[in-house]
Amino acid sequence: MAELSGRERLLRAFHQQPVDRIPVSPFIPINYIKEFYGTQDVDWVARTPEVYGHFGFDLVHRNCSPEYDAMGPEGQDWQIEVVCQEQERDETTTTTVRTPEGQLRWVKALRWTYEYDAENALAEFPIKSEADFDLLLRYQPLPQPADVSDIYKAKEIVGETGVVAPWIHGAFNIAAVYYRKLDDLLIDAMINPDFYRRMMEHFLQRYMIYTQQLIDAGADVFSYAANIANAKLVSPRFFREHIWPYERRFIQFIQEQGVAVLYHNCGYARNLLSLLPELDMRAYESLTPPPYGDTVLADAVEAFGTQTTLSGNIDQLDLLRKGTANEIDAAVKQVLDTVRGRCHFILATTDYFNENTPHDKIHVLADAGRRYGGL
Repeated sequence: MAELSGRERLLRAFHQQPVDRIPVSPFIPINYIKEFYGTQDVDWVARTPEVYGHFGFDLVHRNCSPEYDAMGPEGQDWQIEVVCQEQERDETTTTTVRTPEGQLRWVKALRWTYEYDAENALAEFPIKSEADFDLLLRYQPLPQPADVSDIYKAKEIVGETGVVAPWIHGAFNIAAVYYRKLDDLLIDAMINPDFYRRMMEHFLQRYMIYTQQLIDAGADVFSYAANIANAKLVSPRFFREHIWPYERRFIQFIQEQGVAVLYHNCGYARNLLSLLPELDMRAYESLTPPPYGDTVLADAVEAFGTQTTLSGNIDQLDLLRKGTANEIDAAVKQVLDTVRGRCHFILATTDYFNENTPHDKIHVLADAGRRYGGL
């Protein structure tokens, strides 16, 4: 086969079509783009393609995700007050929403873990009871249009060199990230299934409105975060009964419009391998082996077959940061020898590049991927 453009290669890979070679496209996040240029003040939408090009990777541009407004918009009966407390670089933001029948409160904690990377998560969730959900259901205004300008910008910059793949959340992630404490959400599913169902239905329908705007803006692929309900947290039975139906419906909604879903589970997955292929996602990552996950690559290849493109399996925590060039080269060869001719594949890491990943090791990964990636 003649050499394909980066865009052609990746689109073919995501849609289970023949390619000229196995693509090599690890997830390079915003924090690593900042580190690469040595500054917080970086246009990561514009610079991400440059970093991928520097290392010789196929470009899956994920750093163009619009912000999802889970709390707004403001309305006459949905009045929003935001208070931010700063302590050096860290921030604690309290958002209070007042309605005619009571109030809801989000508390978000931003904590810097490294010069260019921070954790930003809710410390207090707004739905503490079923009554809180009823307030939200009754008074929160309809979603406003999302700012999709970064998707348009990324598409223009990427052109024929790659694909644009903003992040979205899976249905269970939506509830657990934005609205309801995780352990409460798990208990809801078991002891108050009607309440759980009402939340999942509402949040999924609302999120579909947001997602449709990203589709209309021209997203090629969705990096679909589904990492919370992993095989270490939930059993196969729980997943099948309480998570699978919402995931399947959302994936169908997206893929019926021609956009591929890259289903992301960067942790434990082995006990769910019999269920995940039935979701019919176009692609699945991250095939995390021990000690940070429990996936055996050959088992995943057997479970998914040729109907789903697989991606990942290269350890970025220990191997890529601390391994020798020979060890990285050998790991790449072993992975590609395992998958070649047995499934569609994109060589990648088991999650995003961490701080202080040596550039020479990244070049070894890219070079080995191209060298051993022939079909």
